[in-house]
Amino acid sequence: MDFLPVLVEKYNLDLQPSHSERIDVQSADTLLYPGAHIAASIRHEHFHHGIVIDPAAPDISIMHLWGRNKNVGRVQMTTMPIFLAGNVDNLGKKTRELYLVNYDGDTYEKQKETVKVAKELLEKADDIVYDLATLNCESFACFCRTGRWDSEQVTKIKHLLKDKLQEIFQEVEDANIKDGQGIISLINAILTDVLSPTDKEVLVQLLEKYSSSL
Repeated sequence: MDFLPVLVEKYNLDLQPSHSERIDVQSADTLLYPGAHIAASIRHEHFHHGIVIDPAAPDISIMHLWGRNKNVGRVQMTTMPIFLAGNVDNLGKKTRELYLVNYDGDTYEKQKETVKVAKELLEKADDIVYDLATLNCESFACFCRTGRWDSEQVTKIKHLLKDKLQEIFQEVEDANIKDGQGIISLINAILTDVLSPTDKEVLVQLLEKYSSSL
């Protein structure tokens, strides 16, 4: 199983984007606009993020950073039904709730620039390689909107990992949890933060342990 839903459920982690509102999918074509930052999730899951390119297109066209295997995730186009389902195989089987992320001081020009940046990144898709901690779907959408590779979800998860190190990684060890590379990426990201010597030593040991087990 994926380790993110485990953390979200056990610790009741709220990963909804700040300044976001849930919107009715049936009204998405009128509520959304080119350059809109959107996110989708269901209970006990992380939020998947994307940028609306054309809300008037059939099924609404969206740009996102995604891959069936996260290690090969790339910037690509999709449609709203697939975005909400998670992948084409889940169409008709699963759908997530839709959220619109709002920005202070937003303007038509900023929204237009967002679409331009997203299309430029699509042209460089092979150069943008998914990484859970540093370059994920949320940081892609934030960069298109603000020029910063920010991920609020990663920040929240990093704080949780720092607070619950031993407890969380004991569960990872005891359970059949996949995406070890994602765990290592998060550990590496945490190591760049200011930690106590004891916590840093624990993280280094965990990094070595899970690196050798992959």
